[in-house]
Amino acid sequence: HYTSPEIATQVMSALQQMGFQDGRILEPGMGIGLFFGSMPSGMAANSARTGVELDPITGRIAKQLFQTADVRIESYGDTILPDNFYDAVIGNVPFGDFKVHDPRYNKDNLSIHNYFIVKSLDKLRPGGLMGVITSHYTLDSVNSKPRQLMADRADLVGAIRLPYTAFKSF
Repeated sequence: HYTSPEIATQVMSALQQMGFQDGRILEPGMGIGLFFGSMPSGMAANSARTGVELDPITGRIAKQLFQTADVRIESYGDTILPDNFYDAVIGNVPFGDFKVHDPRYNKDNLSIHNYFIVKSLDKLRPGGLMGVITSHYTLDSVNSKPRQLMADRADLVGAIRLPYTAFKSF
């Protein structure tokens, strides 16, 4: 599921309303970098951006679109990034009922969307902001362990449930 530009723009707007202006930004599972492209020009110009994309075609497109960003074409499970480093994490994490191999997180048995959130929270500095889109299974799952792992790493500032039709046309 790719994100509509309107939704990405609203995520970026929400981060700004919470006080984020610029800094070190991570977009895991970036596709072609829609969230990077939705940043206000000042934020983009004054931020160090890192993106990770598994698909080589979309990753190469992102590299061309965002030549000043560090775009890595690799599995997020293989990506080595410092903990407690990024000021913001943005994006639409991949959804699915399968796991990502990452020795650090294998023991937690996380689905891909919860894995992306938990790993990204470890990369976020204390006081940093995360604005990501995930599937309804993150909040609706009977298994509360992934939510507990997230709660152990961060405070939930807010959540918005998009209508079920938000991604129907994509």
